[in-house]
Amino acid sequence: MTIFSPQPKPEKRKKQNKIGEWHKVLHEEIIPQFKTWGITTCEIGLTPCLHFRYLGFAHTKKRRNIKTSRDLRQVVLACEPCHTLVEYSCKEMTGKTMTEYLENIIKNRKVV
Repeated sequence: MTIFSPQPKPEKRKKQNKIGEWHKVLHEEIIPQFKTWGITTCEIGLTPCLHFRYLGFAHTKKRRNIKTSRDLRQVVLACEPCHTLVEYSCKEMTGKTMTEYLENIIKNRKVV
C-alpha cells in the first residue's frame, strides 16, 4: 500500500482578459494622453452630438477584432449617441466603414 503525501496545489495564474487590459491602458495611458492633448469633447460630432456629455472611447475596431496592443490604443473620444451611430449606422450615414471613419478622425486629429 502506497501512502501519498499531500502535494501543494499549483498556484493559479490570474488570466488578464481584454477588459482588464483595457482598463489598465485606459487609466494609465489613454486618459492622461487625451488630457495632455486637450481633447475634452466628442471628436465625432454627428447629429445629435452631445459634445461633452456621456463621453467614452470608441475603438476603431469591434472588441472581438482587437488583437494587438496598437488596436487597443486606437480610440476616439465620443459621446454615447455618436458612438452608437458610428458603430451601427456608419456606412449609411458617412459612406465609410466604422474603422475607416474613426481612423480618418485620428489621422486628422489636431492636438493642442
